[in-house]
Formats: sequence, structure tokens, C-alpha cells
Amino acid sequence: MPAFRNVLDPKNYDPADIIVADVAIIGGGSSGTYAAINLREMGQNVVVVEKKKHLGGHTNTYRDHSTNVTIDYGVQAFLNSSITRDYFAHFGVPVVNYTGSNNIFLLADFNTGKPLTINPSRDLTGWATQLAKYPWLDSTWNVPQPVAADLLLPLRDFLTKYNLSDVAFAIYFGAQGLSNPLQQSTIDVMKMVDPAYLFEMTGSSLGTAHQNNAEIYLKALAELGSNALIHSGVTAATRTEKGNVSLAVKTRKGAKLVQASKVLITIPPTLENMKPFDLNPEERRLFSQWDYKGYYTVLLNNTGLPSGYQWINANYSAVTYNIPQQPSASQITSTRIPGIFYVWYRSPSEMTREDVEKAVILAIQNIQTAQNLTVTTPHILKFKSHTPFKLSVPAQAIRDGFYSNLYSLQGKRSTWYTGAAFIAHNSGLVWNFTHGLLPQIASD
Repeated sequence: MPAFRNVLDPKNYDPADIIVADVAIIGGGSSGTYAAINLREMGQNVVVVEKKKHLGGHTNTYRDHSTNVTIDYGVQAFLNSSITRDYFAHFGVPVVNYTGSNNIFLLADFNTGKPLTINPSRDLTGWATQLAKYPWLDSTWNVPQPVAADLLLPLRDFLTKYNLSDVAFAIYFGAQGLSNPLQQSTIDVMKMVDPAYLFEMTGSSLGTAHQNNAEIYLKALAELGSNALIHSGVTAATRTEKGNVSLAVKTRKGAKLVQASKVLITIPPTLENMKPFDLNPEERRLFSQWDYKGYYTVLLNNTGLPSGYQWINANYSAVTYNIPQQPSASQITSTRIPGIFYVWYRSPSEMTREDVEKAVILAIQNIQTAQNLTVTTPHILKFKSHTPFKLSVPAQAIRDGFYSNLYSLQGKRSTWYTGAAFIAHNSGLVWNFTHGLLPQIASD
């Protein structure tokens, strides 16, 4: 392996370990995979660098080897749009209208396990009226200046102002992965429970006919072949304004040098993630302002819980509109394989796997005890971290033009950006945004 101080010098690599591409894509999640497949369709030579052993990001699918039945315990459904349908059609993956599960919904306080006899409103008509004031929500984070004062209010104050407190719990539940939403800026919540979300809630969303959302990513990996460097990461980089990008990449097969005309960043652009990319002062100033949440999904069996139910975490507190305090599990959901459940867990900050698993098991055992079920020790089948989740900045930063400055990075230093931080945590919206960006990248 080359000495660290020379990792970007091609003289230190065997020619077989130098990869030349038009576009190097960092991250093989939802946006990175979409970009790679579609840039290839546009005649671009690409290479994808992905730290995990698979593509797909927050799409998590479990296959039961005894029955061959699959469970999607991460991303559940997709926005019904022509871009989504064309993407699935590219891989020959059939889609159907997503109908969700037939689970019976039960509210319970996961701290005690006791069932709750409350019925929070699900009527988001008033919320939709407020969203309609900002028609750009689903297409950009480049907030029009001056920023509307309502968007920067803490959600609690916004809901009070517009007499929407009765739907606070429904908004919390829809903003999956967002912790303690009442304290968040209204715009951050609107970018989660957005017009696309409401559209999908009307039944306008898609699922895969085979109930296997990982199918497109398995086919994408096969299509990309050696152009997908999985289990890999960038260790050092140089980027210039003249279309010269060099990336030192650590892979399972040793060190590689990627030489590209452009780089597309699709991973969350936190300061930690961007550390290898030779940041300039402008980039460092912007990326250092991010805060983010912890978000985890856990798949378990031996839960002692009856199949066919979804337990939703809540409380009796009128002060919090029945919204539980995070960190906590937000839901415990029965899957189509009897006895297997998935749990989604939210936290205001990053947590260790051990602490999340302990908290999830405790929540299940609280329900077992309070509802006179057999007390078991649930067994963890799969654990996935979606952290860092929901990158955000303070209200003052938004007021000062943070997102305008962030978007101004596009194309500078031969670098482009897409992903949830630049649009939303919705695969369909991410694909729409990326679709609009790709012609600029290809022609740059």
C-alpha cells in the first residue's frame, strides 16, 4: 500500500489499481445508485464508492432462508411519479400500489407498556393548507429570502398560532426519524411531513410487487459490476476547478486510485464524513453547522407479542400532545412473517448499538408485562443505523442564507451534491432532485 503522504500520486500504484472515470460517486444509497445508473445511460463512465457491503442506503430487506419470504424493515414505499416508475422499469422490477399492512394499531406508553385510550386526530387538512403556502417545499431546500417568519418558529408555537395542536401527534408520527419535533423549526418538520407525504397518504405510493425493495439495488450492483467499489472508503482526495479529481480509496482488494473529471457527493455532508475531501474554508464553514439525529431500525423475533399488531409509542401528557420524549422506540410492527417484528428507534443524538438494542428489548418487555403476555428475551435478527439522519441547522443560519450558500457549492471544485440533506428523506423526491441535476453534471 502506498505511503500515506503519497496516496494521491499515481506513480505509487500499479496501473491495474488506477480507475479512470468521468464521475466518481461517493455513496451508493438511494441517490448515489440512481445517479450511477442514469449517468451511465447518459454515456458517462462512473465509479461508485460505498462503505457498506451492499447498495441501497436506508432500504433494508431481510430474507428468511427457510421460507424465502422477504421483509422490508427500512424504506417501505415510494412516491408514485414517472421518474420512480421509469427507474423500476429500467431493472424490470414490477411495482404495485402500496397498501401497507393489515396490522391493528395500538397506542401504548413504551415506558410502562400500558395501553392508552386516546385517539389523536389524523386530519391533516389544516396542515396541508399551511404547506400550500410554500409550493417549493418538494423541489428545493433553497429557501426563498427573506425567510418567512412562520417557517422558523418552533413547531409547538406554529401549531398553536394556527390552531393545529390537535394534529401534533399525527405530524410527529409522519416525521419518522425526527426526534422531539415540537422543539424543531417548523420548516424542518415541513420537509418531513411535506406535500409528497400527504400525497402518498392518499394511497398514491408504490411498492414492489415482490415485496422486496432491495431488488433494484441488487440489480443495480450487478449492472455496475466492478464500477461499484463496495466495502470501500475514500481516505484522501484532491479536487480542482479544472475537472481534476483524485481519490485514494481503501477497498477490500487493497488501495485504489480513482481519477475523475467530477465527483458527486451523495453521503450526508457532515464535517466528519467530508474530512478526507480536502475541504476549503467555505465548505468547512458550511458543513460544520450541521446537527443531526440518530435513527435506527431493529428486526427481532421471540418477542412474545401476537402477530398482526403495530404498537405506537405515546403518552397521556397534554403538554406534549401525547408525543413521547426521545430517545425512544416510535413503533413496534408485526411483519408478514409470523413472530418477526421490526422496531424504529429515534434519538436526538447518536447512540451505540448496544444502548439502542437494550432500550428496544426493554420497551417490548414492558408491553409483555403490562399486557399479561409471556415475558421473553427478544432476539435481534438485524440492526441497521440510519445515522446521521435529518441534517439540520439553527433557525438563524437559515435566516442568514445557509441553504443558498450550500446550493452555491454545486459545481465548484468539480464537485456536485445530492441526497437527503439537499432535498428530503423521501426516495422519490431524492430521485426527482437528482434527475434534474444529472444533465448539468454530464455536461459540466
